Amino acid sequence: MENIVIAVGAADCGTSPQMPYVGERFDGKNFTTLAKRYLCAALLRCGFDVIDPADGVCEPQDLILAANRHTVSAAITVSYTAFGSRKSFNDVHGSVVRYSQGRFGGKSRVLCEDICAKLGLFGKSATAPDGALGAANCPTAVVDAGYITYFDEAKMLYDPDFAVETGEHIAMGVCEHFGMPYIRRDDILSYPLLCSAATGKRGKKIKMLQALLCANGYRVEMDGIFGKNTDMAVKTFCINNGKRDCDGVTAAVWRDLLVLNPPKLEYGTKHNAVLYLQRKLTSKLYKTPLSGALDEDTVAAVNEYLTETESGLSTRKGGGITEEIFKLIQAVGGGRPRLF
Repeated sequence: MENIVIAVGAADCGTSPQMPYVGERFDGKNFTTLAKRYLCAALLRCGFDVIDPADGVCEPQDLILAANRHTVSAAITVSYTAFGSRKSFNDVHGSVVRYSQGRFGGKSRVLCEDICAKLGLFGKSATAPDGALGAANCPTAVVDAGYITYFDEAKMLYDPDFAVETGEHIAMGVCEHFGMPYIRRDDILSYPLLCSAATGKRGKKIKMLQALLCANGYRVEMDGIFGKNTDMAVKTFCINNGKRDCDGVTAAVWRDLLVLNPPKLEYGTKHNAVLYLQRKLTSKLYKTPLSGALDEDTVAAVNEYLTETESGLSTRKGGGITEEIFKLIQAVGGGRPRLF
C-alpha cells in the first residue's frame, strides 16, 4: 500500500471574549493542539503517516514551509476563526475550510470540499479560498472548526469531545479524498497490544500511541519509536489511572487513553477521566480546577450542573460520580447560557 504522509499543524487563533460565569477568556490554542493530536491519532489509525513539525501551535504558513521540506501528500492545519474585534460575541458562526490558490489550488479545493462534507455532519460548514496559502507544494487545508467570537462555539474550546469530533471528521474527509477506509475510533481491535518488552518497536501505531499520550498531557515526541520516554509515559499513565500492575499497553489502557469506558469515580480519585470531566464542566461554564483529581470543587461543580439542568440526579454519598451522571455531562455543547 502507498505510504500517504499528511503534515498536521495547530494554529494559535487567539482568545475568546470574556466568558461569563468563569471570568476568563478561553484560549484557542488549547483546543487546536488537542484536536491536532486527535487528528494525528485518527489518521495513523486509518493507515496514514503524519508529520507534526511543532509540539504546540504552528501557523499555516510555517506548516507549509515544513511540509515543503518533506514529501507529503497534504498539509492540514486545525484552527478557529473570529469575526470582529473579539471584544464581544456576535452571531457569525459555523466551520470554514480554507484552501490554497497556488499551484495546487484545484486539488486543495477538492480536499477541502471532502473535509467540509464531513464537518457538515455537525453544523453549518463552508469552503473559502485563502491567498496566503499559495506557496504550498501539496494540497493544503486550514480547518476553522468554529468562531471564537460566537458564544456557543467559544464554549466548545474546552470540550474534549468536540476536539475528538473535529479530528475524526477531518480524518473521515481525508480518507474519502485518498480512497482509504475509515476505521472507527472505538474499534478496539485496531489498537495493538504492546507488552513492556516493546522498547525499540517502531511504526505508525507507536506514533498513534504517542499522539494519544500527548492528548492526555504526557510529553513525548511523536517519532514512532517506543523508546524510554514513551515507555516511562505509559507506566506513569498506568500508575496515575490505578493500573500499577499493568504490563504494557493493554486493551484496558487503550480504553483509558480514549475515555471509552469511564470508570466509577469516587471522591479523591485521580484519573484522566476526571480531567476529561473537568474539561467538560469548564466548557459548560462551571468553574472547575483542571487537576485530574475528583476534589471538593469538582464535586460542587457537578452538583451545580445537575441542579441547574433539573436532571433529578445527584452525586453519590461522599462525592462519587455515577455512570448516569458521567453520560449526562458527556453531551457536546449545552451548559450555561449567554447573559448578554
